[in-house]
Amino acid sequence: MKLSDLTTHAGEWLRGNGPMSEVVISSRIRLARNLAGFPFLSRCTRHQRQAVEARARETILDVGIAPKTLYVDLEAAPEIDRQLLVERHLISKPHAGAEGARGVAVGENETASIMVNEEDHLRIQVLRSGLQLEEAWDQINRIDDLLESKLDYSFHPRFGYLSACPTNVGTGIRVSVMLHLPALKLTGEIEKVFRAAKELRLAVRGLYGEGTEATGDFYQISNQTTLGKTEEEIISDFRSLVIPKIIDYEHHARKTQWDMDADDHG
Repeated sequence: MKLSDLTTHAGEWLRGNGPMSEVVISSRIRLARNLAGFPFLSRCTRHQRQAVEARARETILDVGIAPKTLYVDLEAAPEIDRQLLVERHLISKPHAGAEGARGVAVGENETASIMVNEEDHLRIQVLRSGLQLEEAWDQINRIDDLLESKLDYSFHPRFGYLSACPTNVGTGIRVSVMLHLPALKLTGEIEKVFRAAKELRLAVRGLYGEGTEATGDFYQISNQTTLGKTEEEIISDFRSLVIPKIIDYEHHARKTQWDMDADDHG
């Protein structure tokens, strides 16, 4: 498998063949993990960073996160390749623009990727088209178990998985969905979504996640709490309490707008 193979088909988040895909563009679950015995990345020496990258790459390719796995050395990769990976939502913009030993492993169908030496030593990600959070969790949990059988993670009996950012301590899980909400934006109702999300301690971001603004009425909504609940509880709350309401709001706004347009042309 070569990086150029990715250009022969649409990325997973743009396939539009999953449940509720008329509103939910994609579902993503990400796990933050760090290797015991090494400092967090911001405190790593150049040699330690190289050691983490080499250990992670060897293990990822050994356990087989997908039938075919491509590993890209981002330190050596040209800018255009890194930009492709950002556009496919396989790496973050900071990861693409960073320096030093780092890489990404990509599964054959692009549903799974693992960023090495981004903010944490490992950022494991599963991306599915449409609303498929349970399926994404099953897949990422299997990958995490495979890696943990070979790697010693930084883990505290009380605080859970330790991470470079305090907001990821605990389960280390970040659940997010990419939503297309043109009708809510057009009718001015999008602010209701923002207020509801804030009350539920959810983050609303743009197309490429943290630090980006909404583009083309695409919004990424994700959890902010990772400590004090199990992964299953976080996913269940997100899946049953949050997303269905937003989907209903968007459907209602689309119908309202359609009725108004029909009246204008009647």
